[in-house]
Amino acid sequence: MLLSDLLSGLDARVIGAAASSVAITDITEDSRAVVPGSLFIARQGEKSDGKAFIPQALGAGAAAVLVDDPEFRLPAVGDGRRGAVVFSGPDPALLTAQLGERFYGSPTSKLRVLGVTGTNGKTTTTFLMHQMLNALGIRCGLVGTVVIDDGTSVVPASLTTPPSLELSRTFARMVGAGCTAAAIEVSSHSLHQKRVGAVRFSAGVFTNLTQDHLDYHKTMDDYAAAKAVLFEMLPESGTAVVNVQDPWHSRMVRDCKAPVVRCIVDELGALGITGGTAAGTVARARVVSRDPSGSTIELSGPWDAGRRRVRLPLIGAFNVFNALNAIAAVHAVFAAGGRGGESGEVTIDDLCRVAERLSPPPGRMQAVEVAGGGGGGEAGGGRGVGLPSVFVDYAHTDDALKTVLAVVRGSMTPGAGRLWCVFGCGGDRDTSKRPKMGRAAAGLADRVVVTSDNPRTEDPGSIIEMIRSGIDAAAGPKVIVEPDRERAIHLAIREAGPGDVVVVAGKGHEDYQILPDPEHPGKTIKRHFDDREIVREALRLRAPW
Repeated sequence: MLLSDLLSGLDARVIGAAASSVAITDITEDSRAVVPGSLFIARQGEKSDGKAFIPQALGAGAAAVLVDDPEFRLPAVGDGRRGAVVFSGPDPALLTAQLGERFYGSPTSKLRVLGVTGTNGKTTTTFLMHQMLNALGIRCGLVGTVVIDDGTSVVPASLTTPPSLELSRTFARMVGAGCTAAAIEVSSHSLHQKRVGAVRFSAGVFTNLTQDHLDYHKTMDDYAAAKAVLFEMLPESGTAVVNVQDPWHSRMVRDCKAPVVRCIVDELGALGITGGTAAGTVARARVVSRDPSGSTIELSGPWDAGRRRVRLPLIGAFNVFNALNAIAAVHAVFAAGGRGGESGEVTIDDLCRVAERLSPPPGRMQAVEVAGGGGGGEAGGGRGVGLPSVFVDYAHTDDALKTVLAVVRGSMTPGAGRLWCVFGCGGDRDTSKRPKMGRAAAGLADRVVVTSDNPRTEDPGSIIEMIRSGIDAAAGPKVIVEPDRERAIHLAIREAGPGDVVVVAGKGHEDYQILPDPEHPGKTIKRHFDDREIVREALRLRAPW
């Protein structure tokens, strides 16, 4: 592609040589990946300045360079540095996203992209949309915290929302694989950093907003403003789906041009949430009954005047909201008369049918089994006779932890046993949530084991002390401290009774732990660590067979 075609109509200014005849063969922000003809993005990052790597990129054959300094000039030495085009723009982050989208053939103009943002529920909601669409024969890719499915392979994810160039490449692979839809988790970081600045969204979903990432955003207002960008990006032909039982929903849609579907769930006693009313288009789920393996709900919404009864095989009241959000968004984009611009591919009855076969993503209220034995615990974990039930969950905020513990508590038969919680807090992240998580765990669990999460460069003991500072002195006897996470999990499962339930929270699907490097202060080491593997081993050691 010619650089002049890449830049046409974009807010960019060429510094020096003309761009008309320069052919671009690749686009990258990594100087080590530059090949002859590459466009190298050289801008300031969080840890380094890309301009420092320009000589390396030019030596590898870069044909053009985007810089974030309009006064920048290439060093006038070396044949390998002559002839490269340098250009800049007032918003290099947005320009990078636009260049990536254009270079890879504008893939999101060929996909119907459903974006989900919020503090909790993003992963589950995108997984549910991905499952529903593929079950209905609509090939759908997935980008999120756990995995990336580009239509050709499913690989582990490293970030909730990848950098913009990687995102455009992934969308292009989806199109090449025959996908017509994509479900994507949209983090507040990616919105603030404009990683998704060039994505054409067909729908945006807001799950909730509770305290998290204030080490980055500083205030809840700033955090909310970042999330709201998704809804400001929606075209008039799109749809916003919002949880109106969250007080931040009005901020999400304040500057939204798209029609809004307002979601309400009635009778969520286990979460302390009451049903409500909302003006305009409403999608509602009324919980008819719950049991340890799921919920039966009655759906009503913008699809027609009727009501449908659906059996959701998902644990917890919060998953009713995740399912409702997913159903409302998919229906808005893909049903007859929907906002997707094509004839309807699905009906509400189709969605209800596939909703009864949904499963949660890995590490989200995941019941962990041990081979052999039979029976099951009171909470439906199915761990075998004589063993406690164990769930692994990603909950790493006080609100998420309260939600998970309340759901498990509500599913336990009264007097059946104790609720255990094993958790820690990540290092080098928002410190203000640590005492709140301690307070949440001690307030809802019968026994609490405070341990490490990903301490990163921080001292694990210091993190634990911050967690304990939020625990009332009266709750002290129920709290055990074990900084070693593996030992903490073994301790809880060894001490738990047959009718007890153990929740191991914080890391969920993660299969690693990030620890301080004992030989290099301020550095970290990464080791394999999977809560689910440790739980299975602890259960196996305790199993009577």
